[in-house]
Amino acid sequence: MIRSVVLPLLPGNSFRNNIGQTRFHKSQHFEHLNSVPILTEKLKPGIGGAPLPWSRPSKYPSIYARAEAPELPAWIVFDKQVLCFDAYFQETVQEQRYAHLVRKCKIYFYLEDGTVQVVEPKVANSGIPQGTLISRQRIHFPAPRDSDFYDMIDFNVNREVELFGRVFKITDCDRFTRVFLNRMGIAVPDPVESPPDPYSVERDRLADRMLAKHPNNAVDTLRQFLAHDRQVLRFYGYWDDRASPHGLLHNLEIYYYLSDDTMEIKEVIPPNSGRDTGYMFMRRAKLRKTYTSLPQPGWDSRFTVLNVISSGFVKGRYISDPLNCGQERAEYYKDCDLTLGAAINVFGRQVMITDCDPFTKEYFRAKYGLDDFTAAERPLSADEVQHTKPPPTLLPPYNGFGTYEDSAANCRNMIPVPPNRDFTKFIQKDRQGLDSHILRFRAEMLGGNPADQSRHFIISYYLSDDTIAVFEQPQANTGFHCGPFISRSKIFRPNQDLFGSEAPECYNHEDFYIGNTLELHRFRFRLVDADEYALRYMELNSQEFPKSNIRLILLKLREVLRPMYKQFVCDYLRTQPRWDQGLISYGNMKEVLGRILCDNITDQEILTLGRHYNARAPSDKHTRAMLR
Repeated sequence: MIRSVVLPLLPGNSFRNNIGQTRFHKSQHFEHLNSVPILTEKLKPGIGGAPLPWSRPSKYPSIYARAEAPELPAWIVFDKQVLCFDAYFQETVQEQRYAHLVRKCKIYFYLEDGTVQVVEPKVANSGIPQGTLISRQRIHFPAPRDSDFYDMIDFNVNREVELFGRVFKITDCDRFTRVFLNRMGIAVPDPVESPPDPYSVERDRLADRMLAKHPNNAVDTLRQFLAHDRQVLRFYGYWDDRASPHGLLHNLEIYYYLSDDTMEIKEVIPPNSGRDTGYMFMRRAKLRKTYTSLPQPGWDSRFTVLNVISSGFVKGRYISDPLNCGQERAEYYKDCDLTLGAAINVFGRQVMITDCDPFTKEYFRAKYGLDDFTAAERPLSADEVQHTKPPPTLLPPYNGFGTYEDSAANCRNMIPVPPNRDFTKFIQKDRQGLDSHILRFRAEMLGGNPADQSRHFIISYYLSDDTIAVFEQPQANTGFHCGPFISRSKIFRPNQDLFGSEAPECYNHEDFYIGNTLELHRFRFRLVDADEYALRYMELNSQEFPKSNIRLILLKLREVLRPMYKQFVCDYLRTQPRWDQGLISYGNMKEVLGRILCDNITDQEILTLGRHYNARAPSDKHTRAMLR
């Protein structure tokens, strides 16, 4: 209400302050985004845009200055933040050998509303009610300060607090509590040891003296089963039984189950081998390391019977040895014993491990840090020796008639047959529409004759059959006949024995790149350029053409320029005319890289680098004056 001091305080002389107001809702701290309440803004206006009278704290804590106190409600700032302290108190006991009990508990201080809760963990066979000793509430100080409540600064390590007549001694706190109090400027002392409970000490002493007649020797394997269920290590090995009469070489697969440390061995029987025995070599069970004879029934029982007291066959009593003095300790194979090249004893049979599957390799690499998984050597069986391919037959030397493939086919067959062609490569690399699969390069002839230096040639490489054709471009007044220079055929590399038993190597796609020198029928050509189709094809198929692989080129430059990168930028790049625009001409780049790398980089690699980082300048518009 707005009131004028000049007018008397009578009805009609005061006015409401919400005249012209259009929004009367109460603003909320939370807003819904995708059906999830989130805190969008820290400060929200109240009704009509004015702050609510209770939106600001009326009582400021002593650890903050008045202007630095948080203006958000405590239930938002300290939501789900609880200080946890370890404490104990002593309780007097009547008519007992010990005068008191030491009862340990936990004190929880909730920061959002300043409430306190005391909980005592339950102890088995304590004989006293335990659990929540003091429910969550705000607790007053003892008299004469009973008008105030306990606050956060009243709880600390090595301090005593009185809650409803009981004095609690705080001994320790959790990590969050210690960090929170330290950030608030409150020093937290080191933990204090709590005194032992006389009753608990007496019970532990009596429990150590008591031994059960039937001890529980069960082993908890549930954790191992849940962690490694359906995880099996697979090894490959063999058992060589050829020393015995009618013995064979048995190929085996060894399975180790991580869920229960059991093993299973299966035999790999080849088809049509005539062996009707089953494939199961050893059923799934734990495998002992030592084997002398078949075990007796009950040898692996957890109980050792001392004697049996019985008057008949139905009822009887027995006494078991709690120390298991006569029990035989058996060692079983574990995963750490199964390594490549190791021999395991399978009921008296020596089984050798040679290899394992990828999952097993990854398991040993992660658990034991092994990196060497080289497969061990395995002897060949009689069937494998019989089906082994014989060494290649050495053909007679080539006599010069026909091709090498035709002569080799005639030597291997009684009836002459045509040589086999690579039809798969022919179908994939033959002309397909506008894709010709022909790489064309411009070349110049090298030699001592000055007239040959002005001649220009086009060398075509056919990817479908690795053949080469050379065509000479016509030029006026040269005196040379233009046209086909070398017909399409396979051309052998120089310096090879052409009349040997093995066919000489021919030029392939890896030999064709700009800057390389080829010797074709005693003519030396240097490749100086290529057409757009050849350059683009080599860049798209960079896995076949390493000279056009931009990643390999960048790795080479990085290794060379790494120790001298700053000097390279200062001495070479910053001196370029358009360096301020971030540009460098192709000629200057080729000169700089050739000066630094010398013969370690080819013209093809420099051209690939320039094409990859090509920065074409925008062309000027054609003005009317230029058109005239």
